[in-house]
Amino acid sequence: MARSSNTAQQMSAHPSEEKQASDIISLAEACEYLGIHRNTLYKLIQAGEIPAFRMITGGRWRFRKSELERWLEDKQSRSLL
Repeated sequence: MARSSNTAQQMSAHPSEEKQASDIISLAEACEYLGIHRNTLYKLIQAGEIPAFRMITGGRWRFRKSELERWLEDKQSRSLL
């Protein structure tokens, strides 16, 4: 019995790891979050204007929601100048 409870403890993720994983969103989720069309988002990625990454070469684009929040805040503050 001690062995099974030990295994359960090993399988549970660390809270900070869970937060990091939930911070990563897909292209569709990023479009919805930003309120823009996917073609617009692809253009921003290609121009290097928005923080994005791929898990593997040729894989699907992923975004950290926290970085998108900072990017939006930066864009908003620049528009006020």
